[in-house]
Amino acid sequence: MVNANVRKTAKASRKIERHIPALERVMTYQEKVHLMVIEVLREESGRELAAAARFNGQEFDWDKHNSQFRKDYVNTPLKELVNYARKLYGLNNLDEIRDRRASHKAARSKRMDGLNGLSSNSDDLINDDFEQDEDDEDIEIDD
Repeated sequence: MVNANVRKTAKASRKIERHIPALERVMTYQEKVHLMVIEVLREESGRELAAAARFNGQEFDWDKHNSQFRKDYVNTPLKELVNYARKLYGLNNLDEIRDRRASHKAARSKRMDGLNGLSSNSDDLINDDFEQDEDDEDIEIDD
């Protein structure tokens, strides 16, 4: 009798799960651009804060910075993030932010090659190159 109840419960839980087509489960281009900008700002601020910590003889916790930064800015509007990029790092538009992201990825790949002889992007939230897209016209970033 116990096995019958377990089967009924498992069968009922499978019914609750509904199929969601693949394209409905992926992020929109706008969401990917938003995360790309967050990642560029996270990396740039982390480098700056790590350098300041080293200069002051302190430790810098990259893991803590990364997770906290993502929590702090995940809901920040794209326009505000791009304004931070412009004001803090001189990145004036999405093309410049894309270029900086590419340089971060290249540096990470080079570090990984040096560490283990392999290239790895496993810690990237976004693995796309974010080529210029027609949808960029819909992204308003001006003051």
